[in-house]
Amino acid sequence: MNKQYLLLSAILILAGIGLMLTPKKSAVKELNPEQLLLAVDDPSRFLSTDLITERIIKKDPSLLLIDVRPAEQYKVFSLQGAVNIPLSLLFSEEAKTLLGQEGKEKVFFSNDDILADQAWQICKRIKMNDIFVMKGGVNFWFNTIMKDNPPNVTDDSKAQDLYTFRKAARQYFMGNTNQSQGNSSESEGKKEGVNVVKKTTSKSSGGGC
Repeated sequence: MNKQYLLLSAILILAGIGLMLTPKKSAVKELNPEQLLLAVDDPSRFLSTDLITERIIKKDPSLLLIDVRPAEQYKVFSLQGAVNIPLSLLFSEEAKTLLGQEGKEKVFFSNDDILADQAWQICKRIKMNDIFVMKGGVNFWFNTIMKDNPPNVTDDSKAQDLYTFRKAARQYFMGNTNQSQGNSSESEGKKEGVNVVKKTTSKSSGGGC
């Protein structure tokens, strides 16, 4: 619990700095620290890499993946369809427009889930709805989806089915990656800061601002 309070204190300081930079047109309603701590204790804010993968493959229009890592890391690799809002630019006008989209479930992710969870807590503090964190981040996504981890012969059918799903997902992503290599440099250098150009495979699903 002490560790949680330390993290919460750090996030509140970051959020305070960000809020000072926002236009003072109207008062921003915020959760108090006790309410925020209760929200932090709710594990439902985390979504699994398998669920995110399934929604990507199905091209779920309600899914908005937000990569909060620095732009340099985003340019090297990110999840299909993700947009880049570095944590330091979470209160920029472009970011607020993107995060304010109705009918979208905003899922933050980073290399693990530390930066993403910080973004979630900052946005939760100002009562933003429909926000989530991809559990484990890009590293866990790569280890579970893109690496071949066959189940043991003694594992139950649920584990066997999960392996089958991950294997099919891996083939999907690897195939799409190969098809899109020729277009990988198309948007490089066009923008700095908040990059709202979706990372796509062979076709763009649109969106952004």
